[in-house]
Parts: sequence; C-alpha cells; structure tokens
Amino acid sequence: MKGAAWLVLLVAALLPAVQAEGLCVEQADGGTLCLDKPAQRIVSLAPHLTEMLFAIGAQAQIAAVVDRSDHPPEALKLQSVGSYHKPDLERMVSLRPDLVVAWKSGSPAAVVEPLRALGLQVLVTRGENLDDIPRELRALGRLTGHEEAAEGAAMAFEGELDTLRKAHEGKPVVSGFFEIWPHPLITVSDAHFIGQAMQVCGIRNIVGNTAQLTPTWSEEAVIRARPELLLISPPARQFERWRRWKELPAVRNDLLVIMPPNVLMRPGPRLIEGVRALCDAADLARAVQP
Repeated sequence: MKGAAWLVLLVAALLPAVQAEGLCVEQADGGTLCLDKPAQRIVSLAPHLTEMLFAIGAQAQIAAVVDRSDHPPEALKLQSVGSYHKPDLERMVSLRPDLVVAWKSGSPAAVVEPLRALGLQVLVTRGENLDDIPRELRALGRLTGHEEAAEGAAMAFEGELDTLRKAHEGKPVVSGFFEIWPHPLITVSDAHFIGQAMQVCGIRNIVGNTAQLTPTWSEEAVIRARPELLLISPPARQFERWRRWKELPAVRNDLLVIMPPNVLMRPGPRLIEGVRALCDAADLARAVQP
C-alpha cells in the first residue's frame, strides 16, 4: 500500500514536467521555448506565420498580426500591431499575449529582446529553407494544441514537394536567375528557400552558393552567365533592363516570367504553389532547348 501511494505521488510530481516537455520547441538560435499549456492569445509578427496559424486551425487564438497579413482573407479582419520590422510594442504588451511568434529574418533583435525582457514568450522561427516550413508548422501545432492538424499540413507540404522533385528528376537542367529587387539588384543563393525550390524543378541558379542568402548581384554577371530563364516575383517589376540584351537566351526565347504574388516570397504553406509555378516555367524553357 505504501509502495502504491509512493508511485502515485511520484507520477503526480512528474506529470507537470512531462506536460511541459511536450510543449517545448526549438528556437532559430538553437535555444528552446517551453509553454506550460497551449497558447490562447498569439501575436504573429510575420504574414507567413499568420498563414501557418490558419493552416493548422489556430486562427481563433490569434490576438493580433502585422501589416500585410492578407492570407487567407479572414486574416485582414484581425487587429494589426504595425509593420513586421517595427511593430507597436506597447500595443502588443497591452494585448497580454501568451505567445509571440516572430521571424528571424524579419523581426530584429530591437523588437524581440524588449518583449522577452518584459517576460513575454517569444518564438523566433528560422524560415530560411524548405525544410523549415514543415518543421515550423509542427512547432506551432505543439505550442497551440493543434498537433494533429499541423502534422497533416506538414505532411501535405512534404508530400507535394517530393512529388514535384521526383517529377523533375532526370530532366534537362535549365539555367536561371531570380530577381527579388531591381535597384540594387538582389537575388537568392542556393541556400535560400527560393534557391532550393529552383533546384527541385531542375533550375540551376546562376548565383550558386554565397555567404548571403539574398546577395546583391551585378547586371554584368547575369549577362555573362546567359540564363535561359529570368524570374521575377511581384510586386510588379520591369523586365526592360533585360530586354535590352537580345543575346540572352531568356530574352531571345521570351522566357521572362513573373511568378505568382507572395507565394514564393513567404516561407509558408503556400510556397508549394510557387514551386509548381517555378517548375512550369522550367518546363517552358526545356521546350525551347536545342
């Protein structure tokens, strides 16, 4: 009897620790964030993180978002705390969130650290490569109590990505350049999620690996590389700078392609739509290869 009572007490003592361990996720900096219970009041500091919360069924737990959180349309009805790089900290604190989700590339330390200093729980996500998307869906599911839905969303993304990868294995490689911004000319390296998406479709990024995920490039370097495909993502950009160079295969074959808005620039669930669009563009370029 004494032994049984001791066992009950031990289990009771360990239960909170076990529950807490189940609500722990890894931060982008390698640290760990743990919650005592699923978050019920969440502030999202990036549009793609808002999309992720909707994708896992946690939309009712969102207390506020940042500007440009426009997908799904219901997100437009949510309270905004300002821009992602400079949100209104006082307004955020007044909402009494039990979780703030931020993006390493979009939320500077000047935003994150004051929130942590005030005792708020802040998850900083990585959002740099394709594998981060299912990983962060699962992490958000764990912290919000929607693990099953998050697992489904993560597996759907992984499955569709694998299908696209297998469909383009062995196809002729197409050289390409992706323009993020025209002045200065900014592009992506192979390590960026867009660069990885290009690889899935059999597009050889003329930029390759660089020290930066989004390096500044030169027009001369693009011209020398003679890409077969020139890609741009909205907001609308102009192709005039490239149309001047008639000797570029991409210009000669009219393979200057505008990608669907937002889907390739946000490391969220809809990125798979952008990968499909990239693969379609690659197939167009293959069709005119000699």
